[in-house]
Amino acid sequence: METELQKRIKEEYERRKEEENAPGVMVDFGEIDDEPKLPDTGSDGSQTKKKEDIEKELASAESLLYHVATKQELEDDPAMDSLLYRIRKRVAANPIYKIPTRELEKKVEYIELFFDLIFVYSLRTINGLFHHVGGSFPSYQLIGIFLFLTAVVMQVWFFTTMFFNRYGRKSLRDYISIFINMYLLYFMASGSTVAWMGYFEVYHFAWAAIMVNLAYRSWDKMMFAPHIDDLDRKILKRNLLVLLGELVLILLSIPVFYMTGYAISPLALLWGYVMKGMEHKLYSKRPCDFPHLAERNLLLVILTFGEMIIGISSYFTQGVSIVMNLMAFLIVIGLFLAYGFFYDNVVDHHRKTSGIGYLGIHVVMILAINSTTIALELLAGEGPHIYLKTLWMVITVTVYYYSLILMGYYAKPEVKRSHRFIPYSVFLISSYVGLMLFFGENQLLGSTISLCFVYLTLGVMIHNHSGDKKLRIGGYL
Repeated sequence: METELQKRIKEEYERRKEEENAPGVMVDFGEIDDEPKLPDTGSDGSQTKKKEDIEKELASAESLLYHVATKQELEDDPAMDSLLYRIRKRVAANPIYKIPTRELEKKVEYIELFFDLIFVYSLRTINGLFHHVGGSFPSYQLIGIFLFLTAVVMQVWFFTTMFFNRYGRKSLRDYISIFINMYLLYFMASGSTVAWMGYFEVYHFAWAAIMVNLAYRSWDKMMFAPHIDDLDRKILKRNLLVLLGELVLILLSIPVFYMTGYAISPLALLWGYVMKGMEHKLYSKRPCDFPHLAERNLLLVILTFGEMIIGISSYFTQGVSIVMNLMAFLIVIGLFLAYGFFYDNVVDHHRKTSGIGYLGIHVVMILAINSTTIALELLAGEGPHIYLKTLWMVITVTVYYYSLILMGYYAKPEVKRSHRFIPYSVFLISSYVGLMLFFGENQLLGSTISLCFVYLTLGVMIHNHSGDKKLRIGGYL
């Protein structure tokens, strides 16, 4: 005989099926509690009996839900922002249920990988700001422009990734939105030159158009998406207001620049980052798909390290010592392996979080990686100011490793209980900075110190997180 819960599930399923004329559609469990509430224990042990009844009822409901969620029609509709997807995640979190977690994860689509390629081009173009400096050290104004342009590009990636993590699907409108942003980013990249002020109008109109595109997608989802609830609408409305606020500041910066000669664009950039950070509590009520988000960040980090691999090609020209190019290559490998170790062994890929903090850490990290690329390119060239170039690399590498430490906030529970890595890492970073301040002017000695620091830190990571298990060949190493 069917229980009341089973009847409710079937009724809702059939109603949605009739409305949308499609099998395997979303089931709304908004009125069903995440966990059954048990009555107070009676003297006759009535609680145990009722708990067993509830477990049987929920197990039966889970069987029906799993059947609905694994229909072939659902596999053809990757609407991972659907209510059914969220309900399955809630069900999987309950120990009573046995739904495999891997079936719940949203996979990174090839269109997202294609989209990330435009950011590789954008970062490479921004790095071209320093190609004319030769062996000298760039001006502080040029460094400021570099940081600003990189932060703008990363903000576009931040906003787009966060939106598609929650509400993206294989729909024509989403594809068109991605292609439009890619096209507009070409205009922004073409203006990311030494003569940036000369492209001020084109750059800002392209930036504003991207904000319009993202705002439209939020409005479209909020108004017409059939499978979102009130919390989703509240999130999308807040996102729309943030994007429109930044749009106003971007457009306002154009006449202000022509009238006064001052660029207020950094205010627009700051507005976007600050307001997005203030949405953390709201987004926490509807956690992101963290496996998908972590993979998106990993892929962009890999692409950014690819840019670093291209950057150190200057060390492999005629006249450069083989010792120097070997050390540059090994330093890049060590930096990359540190992130890879964290991603594979430390980060909890099923953490429930808003995702804003994780994305924010990676914005800073990618900025540090890209800045380290510039430092390595400058150090490869002959000329004065070796100490200043070395100091730049020390700063960027330090920021990179502190970003890794901050990623520890998203560590697995068993890893979080061990805090040995943090003091050891802080000691190594402090020692590295001190040694480089004293000996960094000697390029060979500075490179040796950097190489030792990178691999000592990697060794501390591996030792700290290996526990009592002996590392074996064929494992991580």
